Amino acid sequence: MRTPGERVRIVLPVLRYVPALGGATRLVQLIAEGAAARGHSVTVVTQSEPGVPDEQVIAGVRVLRLRMRHLAGFRIPRGYLRLLRSIDADLMHQSGNRIWNVDYYLPFARSFDWTQVIMPMGFYHYWMRPGILRSFYYDRYFAGRLRAFDGYIALTRGEADQVAGWGYPVDRIRVVPVGIDLTEFDAPPSDGAAVRASWGLATPHVAVYVGGLYDNKRVDRLVRAIAGTKGGWGLVVVGVDIPGTPYDRAHCEALARDLGASVRFLGPISRSQVLDALRAADAYVQGSAFEGFGISLLEAMAAGRPFVSFDAGAARELSETGAGFCVHSESEMTAALSSLPARAEEMGRAGRTVVQQYSVERMVDRVIDFYQSVQRGH
Repeated sequence: MRTPGERVRIVLPVLRYVPALGGATRLVQLIAEGAAARGHSVTVVTQSEPGVPDEQVIAGVRVLRLRMRHLAGFRIPRGYLRLLRSIDADLMHQSGNRIWNVDYYLPFARSFDWTQVIMPMGFYHYWMRPGILRSFYYDRYFAGRLRAFDGYIALTRGEADQVAGWGYPVDRIRVVPVGIDLTEFDAPPSDGAAVRASWGLATPHVAVYVGGLYDNKRVDRLVRAIAGTKGGWGLVVVGVDIPGTPYDRAHCEALARDLGASVRFLGPISRSQVLDALRAADAYVQGSAFEGFGISLLEAMAAGRPFVSFDAGAARELSETGAGFCVHSESEMTAALSSLPARAEEMGRAGRTVVQQYSVERMVDRVIDFYQSVQRGH
């Protein structure tokens, strides 16, 4: 049994790792590098990337990359279980669900002796791709396999409640919210008036959305809610387009024209421009049907901007802090935006205060504390 503060040998399998991009990749990277910086031994197991060595050390983290076989649309990791059994570790931390690193591990989880923790980051396929097979997978198969794990890290209270509803022991669940780099928001802001002028919107108030036009992001909801303000608000949309859905840029641009909504699509922009956009806007808006967490809500709070978000991810619990509104329909979002100017300063202050609890450092400390707690009970 290890005592608090003792060095833990951790193995972290993940779908992809840096230099690959993505929210899940970034979250695992922050945990891995944070644990390594605190003196723990961390090995990441992931898939190979073109031009990247199969074994390397990044910021104190040992990274092992597996070659993949592609068969009928599936990725099959070569030698995955054999590699895991060769690693001398105290604790396994699985990340994600319905992806190779979890799916090829679940049937064999009980054959490993190490302490096991899982962090699925919400259930995108369960909510966005419903059907008989997916319901069976999550409600029966996945729910049963979860019991092999000594601990479960949920990103939100809603996720914790869902897993408890599947029968996973409540006393083994720990809610660990995502953390952000608060130092990014310490730098003096750019000229907000110049940033707003570059958008070319004549509305008295402007909301910004950051995150791309994925099907779960439902930018069409934002367009209709903005149109409902009858010229009171404009909208700036930041992020990549995902063509081929009813929620892509072409459909949302056509919808904005039909409804007479003032909307500007910026596409992908640099990180510094994202921060400038958050600070220059009057509010942040999010129309998502599903979020694992919704990290942009925290970034809006750090920028001192109130948010109006559909009830997905952490929106409900963050709204309880007074930093924003959580809504359930486009008409509710329109009403919230219409009432927001009178409360924007108050909500912005609340957000800046509360977001101090959501630093990367605090997130990593919570994860490691959970590791050590679970190990004591293993």
